[in-house]
Amino acid sequence: MASFKIWIGASAADTITRLALQLGSTMVMARILSAEEFGLASMVLGVNTVMAAFIGLPFEESLAQRRQLYTTHLETVLFVSGILTLLSMALSAVFGPIIENFANAPGFAVALIVSSLLLFAQGPGAVARAMARRHRRFVDLSICNAVSTALACVVAVMAAFSGWGVYALILQRLLPNLFFPMLAAGFMGLGGKRVLLPLRWHATRFRELFRFSWLHLANVGVTNSGPATLAFLVNAYFGQAILGQWNIALRIVDPLRMALMGVGHNLAFSALVRLQLDARKLTAKAGEIALATGFIIIPAFAGLAVATHVLLPMLVGPGWEGAVPLSQMLCLGVGLSLPFRFYFSGYSALGRPEYGLISSIFALVSMVAIFMIATDADIHNAAGVAFIASEAATVVTAVGFATFLIGRAIMPIMFRMLRIWIGALIMAAVVWSLFLSGPEVPVTLPRLAAIILTGMAIYPMAMLVVCRRCLTDFIGLIRGK
Repeated sequence: MASFKIWIGASAADTITRLALQLGSTMVMARILSAEEFGLASMVLGVNTVMAAFIGLPFEESLAQRRQLYTTHLETVLFVSGILTLLSMALSAVFGPIIENFANAPGFAVALIVSSLLLFAQGPGAVARAMARRHRRFVDLSICNAVSTALACVVAVMAAFSGWGVYALILQRLLPNLFFPMLAAGFMGLGGKRVLLPLRWHATRFRELFRFSWLHLANVGVTNSGPATLAFLVNAYFGQAILGQWNIALRIVDPLRMALMGVGHNLAFSALVRLQLDARKLTAKAGEIALATGFIIIPAFAGLAVATHVLLPMLVGPGWEGAVPLSQMLCLGVGLSLPFRFYFSGYSALGRPEYGLISSIFALVSMVAIFMIATDADIHNAAGVAFIASEAATVVTAVGFATFLIGRAIMPIMFRMLRIWIGALIMAAVVWSLFLSGPEVPVTLPRLAAIILTGMAIYPMAMLVVCRRCLTDFIGLIRGK
């Protein structure tokens, strides 16, 4: 338990550090770059994220999930990821100009090709993360994540001041993937482990990884195509300036979401993979993790949604007012789905990545369908509505598969999660009435601090009334009971 507390502490420090760095660098670049440049970056990074996911993520999960792992597995992953990187670069060169012409986005093709050059680090990064997870070196993992983000943000801000435009935004997002394996190799070298591995093809090892990897690959591909699809839809229906507002809204919410999900998944997977021979017990444990994390995640994003009225103008300055309602919708969608995503960590540990694939397809279809309906209804914030629909679809499938595995035993978890939402909404309503209900809302640091401190005080009191057991269980978890 002491080790687990150290891991959680290191992961929390990593999350806070990365969030502060990414928000700080975004705050600087939003005052230098235009909405159109943010919009173009959103499209480029959307496509690049899909390619990066195909290269690294499926193999990382497969390596972390295997009971027996040999060096030849790692060599095979490095070989295949290298081939996929070359393929991605070739596809960028061929289809970049076509997409640029189709989307009417000047500069897209060159930016996509340049960003694809950074994909070579995806394979080594996936191997490094998988090995850290297998050996439960979460402190090293957290340090590498935080330092790589710090280096990338410094480079990105310098690039923005140097007039690099959209490329500064690309560097901010992608350079951590380049720095991470370098730092991880340093830690491995200090620990006396072998760092350099050849890129070799082993057909037997590839077949051993393939069943899990191709399903997880499909899942990751569909999941990461969602943001790219939504970016192109927003650009097609509303233009690059509105897409830039959407990108800013994402940059307020996404760093926290990605950090919490990445860190949480690694820790949850480590705990759940030990139960992979007992599907019922593993699913029940995943529900406990979802509930424990939901106690913090739900009020955090509900509070962020309320505070956005003050926080976003402070961070990015004037001209980004359209991002406020979009950011609030993103907060509500993430708060709704993020705790339930730990069920999919359990399904992955169980060796059933097909559950994640089904969920991703349902979420993508729901997002596109609701976006089309919203635009036909002339809803200006159609992207936010579509995002919430996608996250709701993820919750539905997560609960559906859990019900299939453990039946009615999931109901207590659902009722308590509902109570947490009630407590979080009470907190948000009180904060809104005290600080944000007037016609003019001062954008000042003292007001933001008052909003945060009031929310932190109101939420535990609300939970004492709404769900005392939720509060006492969480306190017991913190104390290690």
